[in-house]
Amino acid sequence: MKTRKNDVVDFRQAQEDLRGALRQGMLDAATRLLREEGPSALTVRRVADAVNCSTTLLYSLFGGKDGLANELYLEGFARLKGAFAAAEQTGRKNSDKDRLAPLRMHARIYHAYAKENPAYYMVMFGDAIAGFVPPVESRKQAWESLAALIDTFARLMEEGALPKSNPTAAARLLWAAMHGAVSLELKGYYLKTDRADELFDAAVNAVLTALRVATPEE
Repeated sequence: MKTRKNDVVDFRQAQEDLRGALRQGMLDAATRLLREEGPSALTVRRVADAVNCSTTLLYSLFGGKDGLANELYLEGFARLKGAFAAAEQTGRKNSDKDRLAPLRMHARIYHAYAKENPAYYMVMFGDAIAGFVPPVESRKQAWESLAALIDTFARLMEEGALPKSNPTAAARLLWAAMHGAVSLELKGYYLKTDRADELFDAAVNAVLTALRVATPEE
């Protein structure tokens, strides 16, 4: 029986496909451990055991725990970026009389993301994985997750909903307020969830009010 040309196995490609499948399987296992048991469960041995492979293979694919942590760090921001992008599209269609409704929607998405993904959030913004310091390139990529928020500020400034200023600086200010309130909530400083929600909303409103009455750029 003759072998058709399309049936020829590309060994190198097959190796790359297998490597990619193994890598994704390990990331999925690490994500599951992170979600179900928290950052303390994220050890090389636990992840390797979860996919029934040796720790040597995990080191070869990620370069160790820091490499795996960096992938989870980037994945967390990629998910946040997707949530922000979806909120931005919804915000464009919002007919609310509040001209800053798109920004408030971004804030709600951010808050919900943090509460629904607390382990990821602590990897992204906290010291959940001892000794892990994201590389500079990863931090630059992480900052891109706020691109939709910056674009929304720029659009609202152009529309006159806010005085014209630096949209990136405005996004950073709002992010700082949101992050501060969320961090206090996730670390359990509030005994009642509703108080945490009130503080978050108050922090967001304070920033938006300040930006709304800010002196326009000349």
